[in-house]
Amino acid sequence: MIVRRLAAVLVLALAAVTVFLLHTGDRGAPPAPAAAPATARPSGIDVHYARMMVEHHEQAVRMSRTLIAKGGVPERIRLIAEFVIHDQQREIDQTNAWLAAWNEPPPGPAGDGAAHGMLSAGQLAELDRADRRTAPAVFLRLMIEHHRGAVDMSRSLLDGPAGNAYIHSLARHVVNEQTSENDAMAALLNA
Repeated sequence: MIVRRLAAVLVLALAAVTVFLLHTGDRGAPPAPAAAPATARPSGIDVHYARMMVEHHEQAVRMSRTLIAKGGVPERIRLIAEFVIHDQQREIDQTNAWLAAWNEPPPGPAGDGAAHGMLSAGQLAELDRADRRTAPAVFLRLMIEHHRGAVDMSRSLLDGPAGNAYIHSLARHVVNEQTSENDAMAALLNA
């Protein structure tokens, strides 16, 4: 009973944050990169992180769209998937703009995803094959694992030397946002 109440509170809190961010113009998001960078050139580590995070976010957006397309998704889980699509697509666009502003190429075709915390092709196929009844639980389990990869990658960047302000702000945002999302998704999965 206590676990269900905690899960309900966490889901309502995530839904409130989602609605707030959707209606306030993403004020809690990392700052958008400037069109003409005025700071020192980013390090290779900063550029690598940016490219890997774009790929990572693209996979999360794909997973969320796959789930929603199945239809019949419970509202709380659908709200999480919609938030992932909105928040991470915005970060993809901003990070690609940052790369372009520094004359760095965008990420190429996804390579070895496991090297930067992405799910395997087999895991993605599991979500693709899941029916409407089982897909929400598969989505939650896989997205929690996916988010852990992004959080680990971001913490690794933040534990290293100081770097580009935008990229380090993005990494802090990923740690905070995806840790909160994981708490809410775990509560739903355990309910």
